[in-house]
Amino acid sequence: MSSEVVEAEAELLMSFESGGLAELVLRSLEPDNEPLPEGLRLDVEREGRTIRFRIYSSRPVSSLLATIDDILAMAALVLRAVKAAST
Repeated sequence: MSSEVVEAEAELLMSFESGGLAELVLRSLEPDNEPLPEGLRLDVEREGRTIRFRIYSSRPVSSLLATIDDILAMAALVLRAVKAAST
């Protein structure tokens, strides 16, 4: 992938079975979001059972993609842990 710096933004919406589960995922991701590398900004908001991630990047596109991948991987980990704990 190119290491050329570009201005980019992405929005990721995640909907969960309940607001409580959305809140659990959101709280689990918070420690991973600070501090962010220079040139990367993440705005997160939860409304009901939906979390909206807005990622703004003035870094290589690979950095934006890695951030999205990290969010998805951590959310999947939390969901697996919740499922395992409830069985």
